[in-house]
Amino acid sequence: MADYVLVRQLGLANGLRYAILGPIEFALGGAVVVVALRIAGLRPVDIGWTKRRVGPDLLLGLAVAVAFAALQFLVIIPATGGATRSDIVANAVQIGATLPGLLGILVLSVFGSTSEELLFRGLLLGGLAAAAGGGLFARVAATILTMLLFGLGHGYQGWAGIVDTGLFGGLILSLLYWSRGARLAAPIAAHLGWNAIASVVIFVQFQPA
Repeated sequence: MADYVLVRQLGLANGLRYAILGPIEFALGGAVVVVALRIAGLRPVDIGWTKRRVGPDLLLGLAVAVAFAALQFLVIIPATGGATRSDIVANAVQIGATLPGLLGILVLSVFGSTSEELLFRGLLLGGLAAAAGGGLFARVAATILTMLLFGLGHGYQGWAGIVDTGLFGGLILSLLYWSRGARLAAPIAAHLGWNAIASVVIFVQFQPA
């Protein structure tokens, strides 16, 4: 009974920590973007922060998240180690085995995904491409750089996490950004949707030992 109470208390503490961390990350990331845009003489709309065609973009982004989640959890993850993969282990430990921990991670996913898209897709990808002239070469170079930085930024998940986040968060979401006219709604929805689906599936199927 004492062990159960301790697990519940730790889960609640972690859930609250993640729920608080999410808005803080969004506020700090948003502040960095705002300052950088002012320095560069750009407006939020210049990097894709716009309401134009937001409905179709959100739906497409969620569809991409569902498709990628299905590919990952039905094909790729089972074929590459399953529960022993470094990213699965790291995320399962982070989420924990309690509902408050999962809810905290979901809150963090909402704010964190949006913040990361503003930084990586808007400021870094869109901003660098625009600064380099906005042509095909500039877009390709910015996409490659974003893919590398985004993947390496998830190094705490091990090589599996670096590769998967590099391909999805670095490449696929960047291509989604360009395909939607350099608008942020679709990659934000795809990023948020994937994080939420992955968190729930890992919580249900890959509990930490």
